[in-house]
Amino acid sequence: MISVIYCTKEDYPSHIEHIKKTCGVKDMEIIQYINKGEALTKFYNKGLEESKNEIVVFCHDDIIFNTKNWGKKLLNHFKNTDFGILGVAGTTSMPSTGKWWEEPQKMMGQVRHSHEGKSWDSIYCPSFGDSILQSIIVDGLFFAIDKSRIKNEFSREFKGFHFYEIDFCISNHLSGVKVGVISNIRITHKSIGMTNEEWEKNRKQFVKKYTYDLPINLIPQIFSKNKNTKLKKNPKVGVIIPTKGNIELLTNCINSLWDNDDYDNMVVYIADTGSSKDEKNKIDKLINGYNKKTDRNRDTRVIEYDYYNFAKINNDVVKNHIDDDTELILFSNNDIKLLNNGISQMVNVFNTKKNTGTVGIRLHFGDGTIQHSGVMAFVDQQHNIRITHHGLGSYFNYHQHTKEVFGNTAAFMMIRKNTFKSLNGFNENYTECFEDVELNIKCLNKNLKNYFLGESVAYHYESQTRKKDPNKLKKESEDYVNRLMPTIINNKKCYNYFSNITALQLRHLIHHKFKEQLT
Repeated sequence: MISVIYCTKEDYPSHIEHIKKTCGVKDMEIIQYINKGEALTKFYNKGLEESKNEIVVFCHDDIIFNTKNWGKKLLNHFKNTDFGILGVAGTTSMPSTGKWWEEPQKMMGQVRHSHEGKSWDSIYCPSFGDSILQSIIVDGLFFAIDKSRIKNEFSREFKGFHFYEIDFCISNHLSGVKVGVISNIRITHKSIGMTNEEWEKNRKQFVKKYTYDLPINLIPQIFSKNKNTKLKKNPKVGVIIPTKGNIELLTNCINSLWDNDDYDNMVVYIADTGSSKDEKNKIDKLINGYNKKTDRNRDTRVIEYDYYNFAKINNDVVKNHIDDDTELILFSNNDIKLLNNGISQMVNVFNTKKNTGTVGIRLHFGDGTIQHSGVMAFVDQQHNIRITHHGLGSYFNYHQHTKEVFGNTAAFMMIRKNTFKSLNGFNENYTECFEDVELNIKCLNKNLKNYFLGESVAYHYESQTRKKDPNKLKKESEDYVNRLMPTIINNKKCYNYFSNITALQLRHLIHHKFKEQLT
């Protein structure tokens, strides 16, 4: 069923026993090669020829299997998928330098290290259960192949102990073999993993060999599926979408809201902020199509504005245009494309958690990387307060389930109408951004909790709707320093939500560094 191949400097019977004890597969074969310094590729190709099983594991002799029955899990992965190469750590990007760690946000997997009495974890993304994340390479400390699916053997041109697995994976990837990373097999590597002169020589050789192929990037599949959500009640939801032109984006956005969720008690309000006459005609035609008497009424309305101010427009829609019986407000950008039944999942949070402030979902950029996995606050090395989005720019470093967070982006954010009004809506003094962050902070200050839903997912084709403002960064900085910072400093209950500092430490920092901003 499984053949395990490894090289060692001298006979290592205890490693054989460890593999047998942890593998959980009776019909297995272990091939140990004594290697006094020759290239690994010589022995690995020999192992491919001599091994009797289709599934072959290559591993170092300094690893410990922390997962029982790891062999059974491995067999299931190959049985239920079409992957040809699997490992426990890898990446979706190989830059032209051959140094894959230059883009850490594209790396994935988890490995525990142990060296000279110290242990630590290299965690490139959260665990993802029995799923497989597609990559272009995997680390050589442990990887497995299905011999019937690979196209190329190990290249003998790479001498020594470096880049052999990188070349093997890349050559097979370019030949159409699927490479992937798994997380349900845990391994400790009794090595620190360092580069040396041989590594650098092989890197240059690798870069020269693949000059016309590098860089290599893979956009992996976004995980999204409908969650089985049984709602106790269906409160009315008002969806507010500011827009200007870009009818195709708007159409995709609204279609995704209706088509990917069966939530019926919903009204969509298009806040048009300056579309052309032709564009307005297209919007009217779009709305007429939604509002025809069909088997499912799609109530969609337009409100026109002769200006654009995100906070002011959303506040006005809530105050003057939304139906009185609306209970929940969903703020949405027009460049959102919902991928599953996220609205029902968001509503379910309000149905089941009375102290809910805002609810947000996982948002991906058009290239598949994470745009939003919850707003997070932290203190940098210079003791400055920073705001960012968890997992920004990565593929898989996001919260996978429901998690209490500092806040959510109003690009797609739900809140109770009464809560929104009680907080006086968005602060209209902001000129560029951060009014949504302040709203989240106000929720925390009222002992409400903001929740992020990792299983609800949408694309966010950010900033495709408006022309680039050359003063954007300046305006953002002014909003941050003059408006958001005082809000953070003077709302002590949000201190508990900083990711890398305790509330007490933050109080001391603010008292000493920002005391002039304290009111």
